[in-house]
This record gives sequence, structure tokens and C-alpha cells, in this order.
Amino acid sequence: MDCKAAELPSIEAGKLETAPLKAPRPRPSAVKAVLAALFIGLLWWSVYIKKVHLRVAFGYIGEHHHGHEEEPGYDANNPWKSITPSEELEWHPCYPGLSLNPQFQCARLTVPMDYSGQRCQLGGGDRYPKDEVHIALLLLPAQNDTGKSPMLINPGGPGGSGVGLAMFLAPSLQTIFGADQPVIGFDPRGIGLTTPRADCWAVPEPGGCEGCPDDIAKGFFHRQEWTNVNSAYGTIARDYALKHVDIGHKAVNDMCRDKTERDGRAGRRNILAHANTEHVARDMLSIVDAWDAHVNTQQPASNVMENTEKGKLVYWGFSYGTYLGATFARMFPGRVGRLLLDGVVDAELYETPMWRESLLDTDKVLHKFFEYCFEADSQCHLRRAGDKSPKDVEDRVLKILRDLEEHPVTFTNPQSFSPVILPAQLVRKLVFGALYSPIQNFPLLAMFLHHISERDTAMLWGMFPDMMQFCVLEGWLEAMFPGDAQRAVMCGDKDHPMNLTLGESKKELELMGNFSMFADIWVELMLQCNGWDIYSPHPAPQKRGWEGKEQIETSFPILFLSNTYDPVTPLKAAVKMAGKFKDAGLVEQKAEGHCTVSAVSRCTARRIRDYVVDGKVPPAPTVGGENGEGKWTTCEADERPWKSFKGVEHRASGGYSLSEELEEEVQILEAFQHVQNLLEAFTMWQRPDRREGWTLMRWAWASHVLPAKGE
Repeated sequence: MDCKAAELPSIEAGKLETAPLKAPRPRPSAVKAVLAALFIGLLWWSVYIKKVHLRVAFGYIGEHHHGHEEEPGYDANNPWKSITPSEELEWHPCYPGLSLNPQFQCARLTVPMDYSGQRCQLGGGDRYPKDEVHIALLLLPAQNDTGKSPMLINPGGPGGSGVGLAMFLAPSLQTIFGADQPVIGFDPRGIGLTTPRADCWAVPEPGGCEGCPDDIAKGFFHRQEWTNVNSAYGTIARDYALKHVDIGHKAVNDMCRDKTERDGRAGRRNILAHANTEHVARDMLSIVDAWDAHVNTQQPASNVMENTEKGKLVYWGFSYGTYLGATFARMFPGRVGRLLLDGVVDAELYETPMWRESLLDTDKVLHKFFEYCFEADSQCHLRRAGDKSPKDVEDRVLKILRDLEEHPVTFTNPQSFSPVILPAQLVRKLVFGALYSPIQNFPLLAMFLHHISERDTAMLWGMFPDMMQFCVLEGWLEAMFPGDAQRAVMCGDKDHPMNLTLGESKKELELMGNFSMFADIWVELMLQCNGWDIYSPHPAPQKRGWEGKEQIETSFPILFLSNTYDPVTPLKAAVKMAGKFKDAGLVEQKAEGHCTVSAVSRCTARRIRDYVVDGKVPPAPTVGGENGEGKWTTCEADERPWKSFKGVEHRASGGYSLSEELEEEVQILEAFQHVQNLLEAFTMWQRPDRREGWTLMRWAWASHVLPAKGE
């Protein structure tokens, strides 16, 4: 058979021609159960959701839980091994024992691995005729059969699991937007429960299977060995550390290329070359079309209410998810239904080798920590009786960090009886990560730094787990081991390969140092793309690029959301991106943190709900002046660190019950607070502390492991 491009739907003027999909058909499923699944928390790579949640969410089977009885062999509590992927949406009841909501449904949607049609890139003829991706989806259905378009969600990363997010977030989203709003979380290609997974470290033995649990587990241990060794070099602010970290990233990238070439010789494509954001955006369109085809087969047209979003994307993307959403809007402007983009990534900057302006407001968030701590008085563990201003708190924190440079905290872990070092670079990464969610993290950060200053090691050892617990791998869910999706997505999205010399990397570090004291942490994250040379085809190359384009007119205006001070996606980026789309609205929330959900706000909640439910779009921003001054919608926050929102206080106002309307508002605000809590637990935009144990520390302290100040 001649080598030729695959016959794929054509893309023109934001429209997509798709072949009709067949009606779903029932079929038996494979029989295989996976037992308990606790996500892994290590010093250098930590969990992004609490262990108790993951045990339920990803496969823990209690004695009172039972599989789906209508299909022999199907296990509803661990559906992914039992569901046969299909090009049509075939929903199966799943997680009936999950206390949050018993109505979840799961599906695995088959899409092409390569939408570009370059089927013969690595070989000739029909060498790669069936390379496919099987997308894991989790649905919380609407509580009626209106056929309303589902809201897709993405937690960011890149690398975050939409399935895991939806499992805990979807009920809150229905509280916010109404019970008639279906919600779908999906794991983007290469990530989580979607197969194949992006993993440079997992290589099957001769005759073994691709993606087998044992190979993934062995790859994980090799990854940890490598990470632990390289962490010894410390911060890249030192020349010798920069040299070794840069070489280390290039070595890993060489390994990823070798893995891709190895797969090519074996007659299969590797997902590493097909994980870029444009492919994921195209996957979202496949989900939208598959949903509509499924609804058409399930419901007569007379039973379905008029749906103005039919065939269009309804979406809430956080952090990196804003780049994914904006990319979708650029590729398919005529398929935009509702797009909420929260914590906005500068798409033009993101596609360059170094994200120089990402840290414009980072240090401003840190200085707000000093202010809030000072104002909290004795509630803040870093506040002292003689303090005259926030500068006293700032000086105290900087002294703690300087002391750690010379004298790291060392102690013996009483549980594992092994030595532990708490160095300055680890603490700085934890401080940086705390800036993402000030409401939740600032009180814990103050407590943490206080115990470091007191060298109170009895309060610190709990964040260092015993490695022995990872020696028994039976029953672990291989899908939740860390992979290389973030690297593949980030590097595959670059407008040209990143090949910086050591001198050029040092210069970038100096330039970014003009913005923030955390420049070394950020540049180290960027360097993971240095030397990445795996070619990523694009499904719509003629539509690439952002610079110099006229405003993109979408079928419905986009709503951009940003805090005044965001540690990694500054307000400036939201203003810029809103200007790239015709009639796009912008809401600035007067708060700190990453994404507006980092603080509860009645005003912001109303704007978001009005946009999704009623189609009300805030005015487009007007910008003028050299520094980007302008006019756009603003909202005040209703909470701050050490003074978080408490719905019970609003309900008990004056000792009488609230009206039905006000009660609904409180429930919506509580739902937003739940969104805040969940997103803090998930991997978001380039959080280095996810590798460094902040979640372990936060989990322990939130469980009252540490006593209150003065006790």
C-alpha cells in the first residue's frame, strides 16, 4: 500500500467536517481487577491529592462495594481495565461506592494518535496504520435529559488529570451552574488513565508488553534514583549546579529520543511526539462531536431542549488549561460555546524557549504574605510582639533562608531511622509553591518557617515518608506513577527547539532575576526542554502562531479571569490574551494567588455563573499607555489569609435563616471554596514544590499533626 496521508476531517473557517458516528453497542468487558491505589508521595515527588481521596478514586474496593452486575466481569469500582475503547462514546456506570456522588459514568474514546495525517513519517507504507490514543473520560450526568452540552475541565500542569479533578469537582460545578449541567473530566493524551502513557523511563523487556505495570514501576524507581542524585547539586544560581542540571536535562531528553526511535523500530509510534497542545485541542473537538452523536442516538429530537451550544465546546480551563482553551479557540473559532480561562497563560510567550515575564508579580505575592502575617498578629507563627511593620516579618523570613544556606536543618527520621537534610533550595521551592494558594497555604507556611527557625525537628520529620513503603508494589495503580507528559507537551509546543548554551542559560537566569528572587527555580523548570529534539507534527500547521494576527472572532466571546497578583500567570497576560479575541471579556479579582478560585468572591462567582448560564459577557478591556493601563471589570475578594470565607457565619447572621435566594448564594460560594481546595491539591502551572514534598507537609498539618502556636 502506498504511503499517503490519512483521510482526516477537513478544517476550514473554524468548522470541522466529521463522518457520522455509529450508535453505541453493548459488549462484554475484560475481566481484571486492580486493588488498592494510593498515589505516591516522596520527598522529590509528592502527591497532588490527599491519600484518602485517591484510595477511593482510583480503585480501592471496599467490602461493601460491588462491580457492575449487568455485565459479567465489569468492575464499576475500577472500570478502566474493563472498558474496551471505542470510537463512539459508550458510557459505563463507575465508582458507585464513591460517597461524593453515585452517578458517575466512565468511557474510553479512541482518537487518532496523529491528526496531521503524517502516517508515514517514521517509515514507509502502512507501517503505522492503527496508532491510536484511548482517552479516559469521567462524566457526571445532568439530573435531567435536556441534552445540554457538557462542561469539559482541565486542571492545568501540563500533566494534570481531568478525571481525578472531575471526580471531586463535578458535584460542586453542578451546584454553581445548575443540576442540568453535565460535567466531563478527561485525562489528556499521555496523562494518567489515558493510554498510551508518556513515559521515557518505562521500557519493556524483550518480549514484554508496552505499558506493563512492572516496567512502569521499575522506570519509576530509576527516575527517583536519578532525581535524588541530581538534587544534590542545589540551586542553579551557582554555576556548577547550572552546568550539571542542564546536562542532566539533556541526558533525559536523549533518553526520550532513544525511546521514540526504539518504538519506531518496533513498528509503533510513541506518544511523546504527539502530545502537543494542538493535538489535545483536536481531541476536545472529538469529544464534543462524540457527545453530540451519542445524544442523538439516545434521545429523540422532540425530547431535547434547544441547545445553542450543540456542537460547541463548553470548557473551564485553569492555568495551562487556559493555553489549551485558547489554542482550541484559535484552531476552531466557530466551535466555541463557553470558554472560561482562569489564571491566564500568555500563549505567545509560552511557545518561546524561556517564559521571561511569567514572574512579573511573584515577589509581590510574597510581600503580601509579609503584610498578611503582620496584620494577623499572634495568629501568624512568624509574628513577634515587637514587630513594627511587615518589614520585620520579611527580615525574619530572609534570615531563615540565609541561615539555611550555611546551616541546613539535619535530623534523624524516627520512623525510618535515616538521616534527613532540609536544605535552603528545598525550603525556597516550598515557599514558592505556597504563593499559588495564599488562603490555604500562608498560615501553614508561617508555621513551617517558624519551626525551622526554632530547629524544631520533631515537627518536621512527618513530611519525609519512609521509602520502604514503596517496596511492595502489588495493587498499585500504574497509571498514577509520574510520567513525562509535562516535558513532552511543553517541549512539543515550542515554536522552535530550545538549544541554549551554558552561557545563554546563565544570561536568561540573570534577566529573569530582575523580576523575581525565584528566578533560579523557574529557569530550572524551563531547562527541561533544552536539547529536546523530538519532532511534533501539528494537526493544523496553517493556523499556528499568535503574533501579529488580527483579533480572532469566536462563535461566542471568551471570558478571561485573573487575580491582581498571580505568582506565575500575571494579570498582564490576561489583558494581552483578551485582546487577541474579539469581544472577549476580562474579570480582575482583587486578590493574590494562582487563578481566581484561589479566593472566594461573590462578585466573581456571579460573573462566572452569569457567563455560563445566561451568556452575559463582561465588557472587553480597553488598554492604553506604556505600562498596559486600562479599564476592565474588577471584583473584590471576600476572604484573605487568616480570614477565610465561612458559609456558616452567613447562615447564622442574626440567628435566623437566610432567604432561599441568599441560601443558594452561600451554597454557590461554598462550592467555589471547594473548587479552591481541590485545585490546590492538583498539579498546576509548573509547581516545583510538587516534586519537593509541600503537599505532604500540608496534608500532615491540615490533619492537626502540628500544635497551634504557643501550645
